[in-house]
Amino acid sequence: MYQTNDQIINGLFPLNKDLALEMAALLAQVEIGDFERPFSTPAGHVTNQCKANQTLKQVIEKFYPKRYRDGCSEEQLRQLCQRLSTRWMALRGHSAADCVRIYLTVARKWPFFGAKLFLAKPITPSSLGSTFMWLAVNEDGLSLLEYNSMRLIVSYVFKSLMTFGGYQDDFMVVINNTHSKDTPTEKLLFAMAKPKILEITLLIASYINNFHQQKAAFHHLSAPALLSAQTRGPQARVMGSQPLLSSSRPTKGPTLL
Repeated sequence: MYQTNDQIINGLFPLNKDLALEMAALLAQVEIGDFERPFSTPAGHVTNQCKANQTLKQVIEKFYPKRYRDGCSEEQLRQLCQRLSTRWMALRGHSAADCVRIYLTVARKWPFFGAKLFLAKPITPSSLGSTFMWLAVNEDGLSLLEYNSMRLIVSYVFKSLMTFGGYQDDFMVVINNTHSKDTPTEKLLFAMAKPKILEITLLIASYINNFHQQKAAFHHLSAPALLSAQTRGPQARVMGSQPLLSSSRPTKGPTLL
């Protein structure tokens, strides 16, 4: 949840102003609890007003996107706090666990939730243009996203990457176009900060290595299990749906992550 919030406040997660307020209110309910709104005394004095305003401003600074609050006038900031208080009060009585569940349910609606984003400027091919974009890396592969809208341009599964990594001062990816006879391979070149070139290279390599390790582990564990089940098949049917183990104690098999 906090990793997602960090992306939201730094402009790495696509959401409009209304949804941003909803997400900020959920985080406020998690961290602070029910919103204590100001109230009037019999003498007509309003209490807790300063404390409430200060709390709302702190929530805006901590959980609301910078690009939406930068340049706001005092009046605009006051209206923003007012809208936040309305949404926050609507969550009264909700537990922290409920708010976390709602927050992550909303966040997961974005297809690239959980992906690591890298700012890059395409050099080749020219069809990608020359403006900045995002390279999104997750367990499904490498995706190219528009800079402002963060809409998907194209995705590549890891098995289509022939090679990737630093090339001179840039980041290079060579794609295997199995569906194209005219251009069986395609080279993508991006200008990126040098530390980010190393980071994205290691991240992609980590995903690919993890995939191969899981695949090898699956075959290693499943083949003997299938063979054993076939060997003990008749006995299993006689004794019940589960073959009896040599020990009466329950055992826990290996778990694949």
